[in-house]
This record gives sequence, C-alpha cells and structure tokens, in this order.
Amino acid sequence: MANIITSPDAYQFWRDDKLSNIASSLDACLVEVDDLNCLTDAEKNQILRLCSANNFALFQTSIPNNIEASLVHFNQQFGLQEFDRHLYVKDQGLAHITQTKQKNQAEFIPYTDRAIGWHTDGYYNPVDNRIRAFSLFCVNPAPSGGENQWIDHQIVYLRLREQNDEIVKALCHPQAMSIPQHKVDGVIRRPTSTGPIFFVDELSQQLSMRYTQRKKNIEFYNSAEIVEAAQLLDELLATQTQHHFSHTMQAGQGLICNNILHTRRSFTDDSNHPRLMLRGRYFNQIQTSL
Repeated sequence: MANIITSPDAYQFWRDDKLSNIASSLDACLVEVDDLNCLTDAEKNQILRLCSANNFALFQTSIPNNIEASLVHFNQQFGLQEFDRHLYVKDQGLAHITQTKQKNQAEFIPYTDRAIGWHTDGYYNPVDNRIRAFSLFCVNPAPSGGENQWIDHQIVYLRLREQNDEIVKALCHPQAMSIPQHKVDGVIRRPTSTGPIFFVDELSQQLSMRYTQRKKNIEFYNSAEIVEAAQLLDELLATQTQHHFSHTMQAGQGLICNNILHTRRSFTDDSNHPRLMLRGRYFNQIQTSL
C-alpha cells in the first residue's frame, strides 16, 4: 500500500474516497444494539462500515447486569483484545472514568470533573505500546455537563493538507512532539515519548495521529514551522465544521473508534450517582473488513 503522506497520487485517491464516504450526521452514526454479547450481522456490519468510513461508530443498548464483561465481549467482536494495562485499568481491560479522591489518580484529568482538551488516547505511550483504538461507554451521565466532542483525525489531516501541505509536513516530523517522562516518588512510571503528530502506522498501514492540546510538560521540536503548524491545528480544532461531532452520552450509549481526536467538557457531579464511563484502550485497530 502506497504511503499517502509521501505519495501525491495515493493521497489524491485516498482523499476522494474519504470525502465520498464520510458521514456528517450524528444520527447516521448511531447504531441500536440489542445484545452486546451477540451482535447480529446487520448490527456488526453497520458498525464496521461506520468505522471504515469515519473511524468511529456510536452505539446504544440496554445496560446488562454484567456490563463490564459484556463490553469486553462487544469489543472482542471487532478484534479489540490487546488492551493497555495502564495504572488504573481493571482486570478485564476497562478503566472506570469517574471522579476520584485518590491524590495520585486525580493528577490525571480524566479522573476529575475538569474539561479535557483535544487529544488522542495514549499520546504519551512509546511506539511499541501505541494506542490504536478505544471504546467509551456511559453507565451513568453527570446531571450537568460532560459533553464529548470528537473529529476523525484523518479528516483533520486532510483539511490541513488542503489548506497548505507544508503544515502537515511539519507535523509529520519524526521529533515533532515530546512528552517528558512521568515520575512518582522518584520512580519512572512512563519514559519520555518523542515522535511525529501525523504518521502512517506500521502495523495497520493507516494514517494515524498522536496529539494533545495540553501544553504543560509538552515539548515541540525547536522549529518555528512545527510550532506554527501546531497552532494552525489548534485553530482548526476550535472551529465547528461539518466533521465535528458533539454529544453528551446517556446511560447505555457508547463509542468505539480508531483513536480519533476527542475532548470532554467539565461537568457537575452528583455524589450519590457519580458520572461513570467505562473505557477500553487497545494496541490494535478495529478490524473493519466485512
């Protein structure tokens, strides 16, 4: 497969195909699922088509008693089995994204009620632990706030390249963005991670992205072109295009995707019924072949 970053002909073919198939309506991306443990052919094929075109699909179902096991089985039906064993993941590969009173855990914004800027999951992971897909499922929404926004990272690349191909060239620099190591009590929990923002992933051969809008402890390569390109990327993310999606997930709704760019707005919680999302992060992409 030709590299769309380096081959103009491959890029043009990919671009035309992408724009002719991508959906821009939230309703068109929502799939009703009867049983997470046993998808019908129609349900599975609809989700696969959406993930192939948009890199994500929304789904809606009733919440079973064994929701964690059911979600794991749902993800496995799309080939998602190699999960990220990060600090706060549970035994089945799912993390409980909810407010915490634990000091160390609360250092990570997802476990607070604060807003989260645009990012891809695991942007700080080394190459051999690259996050290629994740799922997010709402068990209990916040009474106020907590809206998610997202956009297909491949569309972001396309729009930036159409604007000026020098922008994406800068963002593809092999040392474009570095995240310093993370230490806890003098122990290195995560090494320094350096790499491009846009790249063709070796395993999936798909255009991929690692990025965070967080500027604290983030280092861009000492290049005016890369700094300017990152600013233009942020400007695009701040606009509202037909390819931006916004939704506050309700209980029983979920998202499965190939690690698209996403955000979360701040929220007000109910201590008796706190906001709870279940997240799985995986080292392999969704198997989109029908």
